[in-house]
Amino acid sequence: MAKTVLSFQQQIEGFPWSQIFVIACVRFAEPIAFTSLFPYVYFMVRDFGVADTEAEVSKYSGYLSSVFAFSQVLTSFNWGKFADKHGRKPTLLIGLTGSICSLLLLGFAKNYYWALAARSIMGLLNGNVAVIRTMIGEVAVERRHQAIAFSTMPLIFQIGCVIGPLIGGYLSGNTTRFAILKPLVEKYPYALPNLFISSLLFAGIVIAIFFLEETHYKHKYRHDYFVDIGDFIKIHVFGVTPKTRHWHLDRLRGSRVHEDGTEDAIDEEEQPSETTPLYRPEEQNDSDDSIQSVGPVLTRRESVALIRTYSLHEPEDEEEGAGSIRALLEPHIFYAVVCNFIMSLHVTVHDEFLPIYLAYDVARDKAGQLVSKFPWRLVGGLGYTSEDTGTLLSSTGVLGVFFLVVVFPYVDRNYDSLTTYKSFILLFPVIYTLIPYIVLLANHLKVARIAIYTMTCLKTLGTSMSFPQILLIVHNSSPPKHRAMINGATISVSALARCVGPFIWGFFMSWAQTYQIGWLGWWSVSALTLLAIYMSSYLRNENGEDDE
Repeated sequence: MAKTVLSFQQQIEGFPWSQIFVIACVRFAEPIAFTSLFPYVYFMVRDFGVADTEAEVSKYSGYLSSVFAFSQVLTSFNWGKFADKHGRKPTLLIGLTGSICSLLLLGFAKNYYWALAARSIMGLLNGNVAVIRTMIGEVAVERRHQAIAFSTMPLIFQIGCVIGPLIGGYLSGNTTRFAILKPLVEKYPYALPNLFISSLLFAGIVIAIFFLEETHYKHKYRHDYFVDIGDFIKIHVFGVTPKTRHWHLDRLRGSRVHEDGTEDAIDEEEQPSETTPLYRPEEQNDSDDSIQSVGPVLTRRESVALIRTYSLHEPEDEEEGAGSIRALLEPHIFYAVVCNFIMSLHVTVHDEFLPIYLAYDVARDKAGQLVSKFPWRLVGGLGYTSEDTGTLLSSTGVLGVFFLVVVFPYVDRNYDSLTTYKSFILLFPVIYTLIPYIVLLANHLKVARIAIYTMTCLKTLGTSMSFPQILLIVHNSSPPKHRAMINGATISVSALARCVGPFIWGFFMSWAQTYQIGWLGWWSVSALTLLAIYMSSYLRNENGEDDE
């Protein structure tokens, strides 16, 4: 069947910009909160005095990361059920409030176990990522809008990865240029970045309260008095005329909307009006042929996978559960999911432990010579400060935005997913093999800085190119009737990787530092990436979604 190709202008016509913008504001502060810890976690754990030796800092830092991911795994499903029962908006507001409380607890923590509890609370009280993905699918009901809407979230996260390390790196520590803040930072050296990020989260709460509309099919009919206030602000401050709300239609048309979403008289969606959409989501064509590429940013192939992974338009029949398991165990699908697990694991380990590795003091003997000797004796780090690490991570974050917005679409349009994935994962074993040898350049800090920036940039390039492609490979390899289950399994194994990676490698990195074989921890990560390269030979290059 011939495909109707829409122009980018046609794709964005009628796009729900206002609500996507509000959702983006709600989402924006969370990646900042997540990444702001990386530059100073080494110094925080060291200052708590919980580690008997400097080498053990990695182990206790890994616990802080693992307990957050583990708590998320425990509660994310229940937060989804809560959102279905009570609505998306209350769930998001609770999540943001929980994040503020946990950040304040972390910033004012007096000991390690206080900080550990704060990270646990952050994971337990925040299921916003899944809820936000659901809301996007419910706001962008037209399929021509969905790829654009879903692509905003990875971009927002990447921008947060630029800002978060800067805040954590430059606002942490017991010194400040502002005399009024000196008593605070001297007593609580890690309070300032968390206070600043909490203020961003609070701004997100205010925006959500007044401007975020409920999207649940039942709860969206409830009278939201705060949205009424937001509409008043839109009219009298911004000069924008808001749309007519569901709860006002009863006065205009003589029907009464109940709290459960039912009406006594005419349902507004059954009677045409100026606010009625031309077609409803359940009437849309759900075939992949109806999904277009997102202008200059995303190809149709990527757009399809984004929508199918995160939207709710592909329910699975219960009787097909056994068939879903069999489909997941098909070698080319199973290996694709395992490759995604390995990718999530080694990226998490790198992001968590590279700042710690660089922050270790330079190991010198009594004569001032480096203890580390090529090739097997590697110990210590480069003595990076939190500012050094924050600048490094933010710089590579900027490159990540560039790679995601500019480079990836070009590569994706000109090469198939499997070729791109196989090509760029070759970078990882080389990078992880070379990282531990950075300590040999401790006497030549300019050269060391060039080397570490080069390697982190190459790692960012590899991640930006290969991570989306393995998701596409999983999607394209999955039978359409089993995609929902397989995509769910993919998300679950990613969460598992973020949990077990820091826990296991925290022990591993500490043990390697203790015995002056710092290369072993990083080489074990490199071995994992070699396993992924081997498994990639079993992947299939399915092109069913590839038509442009």
